[in-house]
Amino acid sequence: MGNKNELVVKSNRLVEASYRLTLAEQRIILLAIVEARRTQTGLSEDNLLTILATDYAAMFDVPENQAYEQVKTAAQTLFRRYVVLYDINPKTGKKDMLEVRWVSSVKYLNGEGAIQFRFAQDMVPYITRLEVEFTRYKLEKVAKMTSTYAIRLYELLIQWGSVGRREVELEWLKKTLMVDKDYPRLFDFKKWVIDVALSQINAHSDLSASYTQRKTGRNVTHLTFTFSAKEEAPPAQAAAQEAPPDVAESALSQRLRGLGIGAKLAKEWLKQDEARVLAAVEYVEARIQAGQVKGSAAGYLRSVFESGADPGPPAFDAALKAQARAAAAAARRAEAEQRAKARDGRAALERAKEAARALAPEARLALAAEYRQGDGAARSGSWDDKKGDFRNTIESIQFKAWLQKKLARPA
Repeated sequence: MGNKNELVVKSNRLVEASYRLTLAEQRIILLAIVEARRTQTGLSEDNLLTILATDYAAMFDVPENQAYEQVKTAAQTLFRRYVVLYDINPKTGKKDMLEVRWVSSVKYLNGEGAIQFRFAQDMVPYITRLEVEFTRYKLEKVAKMTSTYAIRLYELLIQWGSVGRREVELEWLKKTLMVDKDYPRLFDFKKWVIDVALSQINAHSDLSASYTQRKTGRNVTHLTFTFSAKEEAPPAQAAAQEAPPDVAESALSQRLRGLGIGAKLAKEWLKQDEARVLAAVEYVEARIQAGQVKGSAAGYLRSVFESGADPGPPAFDAALKAQARAAAAAARRAEAEQRAKARDGRAALERAKEAARALAPEARLALAAEYRQGDGAARSGSWDDKKGDFRNTIESIQFKAWLQKKLARPA
C-alpha cells in the first residue's frame, strides 16, 4: 500500500449521491480507490481488490487488533450498501433515480486479515476518471477523521475549493448523508452531524471551515459553508501544533476515569478525536442514567468508541423515544381492552335479552314481583297482572332493562 499522499478520485455525481457507510466501510472504499490507482489494476468488475488489515491500521492510525475487527465487520455489511444517484432524463427532462450497489461480491479472508471485493459494474464510472468533472484529494486529508460525515462533508466542500463558499439546501444535505429520518430536528442534525464533521475537518484536513444558516420565512432551509485552505506551517511549527496538550486532568478525562477508563487509554482516545470521545461519553452516561447498561460501563464505552461507529444522539433521547413508544403501546393495549370489554358487554346484553325472552311466565312474574318491591316500587301502580307487564311504556322499558341486567349478572 502506498503512502497517505495517494490521490482519491471520485466523480462529482458520486460525491453528491445519497449514501451511508460506516466509518470502516468508508475507509475501505477509499483505500481501494487509491490502491487501484497505485497498482494500475483499475476498478473494472473483473478486477478483485484486496485490502489488508495491516494497511488499514497503518493508513488510519488504528491499532492492528481493532483494524482486523473493523475490516472483518465491514466484510459482513459492505455488500448490502448502496448508492442513490440522480440524473436528468434527456427525453422527459425529469429527475431519474438509480440505486447502485457499491460492490458485486465481498469476502473476508479468515486467518489472513484481509478483505477481497469487486466494485459493481455500474459503480465503476463514478469512481474512475471516465467523467469530465471529478473531485480529487489526498487520502491523508481524511485519514485521521473518525466521523464518516466529516469525510462526506469534506468531499462536498472540496468540490468547490476554488470558490471557498457553498450553500446547500438543508433537506438535500440530510438526504445526501441519509440522515433525514435519524435527525429530523435541526438542533440534533447540527450537533451530531455538522458540528462534529466541521470539528474534524478543521482539526485534521487542509481546510478551515465554518457555516451559517439561512431562513426562508420562519424556517431554516439552507446552510452556507465558508472554507479556505490552511497556510502551510514550517515543519517545526507544524510539529508543535500537532503535539496535543496534556489532557490527563481535563474535565472530559475525569469523566472517562469516572466510567472506569484508565488514564493512559483516556489520553490516547482524547488525542485521537476529542469530539467523538465526548459524544461516546454522553451516549454511555445517558444510557447508564436510563438503566440500560447492565455490565461494565468501561467495557461498554470501549465498544462504543472503538467500533468507529457514530454513537448518534445521546441515550436520553433514545430513552424518551422508548418511553413514548411504551406509552403508545400501553394506550393501544388499553384501547384494545376497552374494545374487548365493550364486545363482552354487548355479547352479555344479547344473552340477557335472549334469556329474558325465554323466561317462563311464572319466572317472569316472580322477577316482576321482586322488581316492584325494590327498584320499581314507585311504579307498581302501572302493573298489569294479565299482561305480565307495565301498562306505562316508559315503565315497561325500565323493567325490561332491569330484567336484562338481572339476568346478565353472574349468579
